[in-house]
Amino acid sequence: MTVHISARNLVLEGWQHGARALGPNLRWLGLLVLAGAAYSASLHIGGNIAAPFAMAVLTFAAGLQFSRGLYVSLIGRRPGGLLQLAHANLAVYLAFLFIGFFVAFFLMILPGILIEARGTYTLDQDAPPELVQRALLDMMPSAYGAFYLLVAGVGLWIVSFFALRLTLYGAATVDQGKALVFQTFPWTRNHLQKLTLAALATHVAPFAAGLAANVALRPLLPDSVVGYALQGAAGIVLFTPFLVAGHGMAAAAYRRLKPPPAPPPVD
Repeated sequence: MTVHISARNLVLEGWQHGARALGPNLRWLGLLVLAGAAYSASLHIGGNIAAPFAMAVLTFAAGLQFSRGLYVSLIGRRPGGLLQLAHANLAVYLAFLFIGFFVAFFLMILPGILIEARGTYTLDQDAPPELVQRALLDMMPSAYGAFYLLVAGVGLWIVSFFALRLTLYGAATVDQGKALVFQTFPWTRNHLQKLTLAALATHVAPFAAGLAANVALRPLLPDSVVGYALQGAAGIVLFTPFLVAGHGMAAAAYRRLKPPPAPPPVD
């Protein structure tokens, strides 16, 4: 049977159910805010990398618990799931690191190739950054710049494609108690258009708003350890709508797209 989903319903449930799930998990959000503040401050304290590494691990663990708590509130209480979600998250991070490295590396070397092919500027390895930037800006209105934007768009599409196909992995992992990553790929087949529209309202828009607010806030904070801690804490708070709505939409999509349970074996 073909499953039909509505982007509008996914958006409404993402925001409404996500907002309701926030209340029971405020303690985990508070822990995440404190961890984010400690991590940001540790990056600006002289010494070895032990403190930033420890704070990064703490922030990851706090974020993991907050994520699991949101999913439990959205899909119902499940035993365990924390270690499985950590396993799934690390697998996804590694996959995106691998994909993102090749996409970013190609987009970094492509401008130099196009500038050289255009022939307006001659750049070598000792070219000052100002000259490189001027050559890049001069190239953008040309056909070479249009080609670069096309290739960058393809790179963005590749990353977005994998992100959309992995929309359900967190909810599935918590619900079924085992790390499910690429096993959820087939569940999203033929639904990418609706998931894209829903993700624009529940992922992209709140993320962009949080990023813009964080950039605007940064110059207002003091250039001190306290200021860096406030910046880290504020960053978590400003991205909370993205986390809440994103989890809410993912859980709503999972409820609709997860495969039905297999029938019991017949004796």
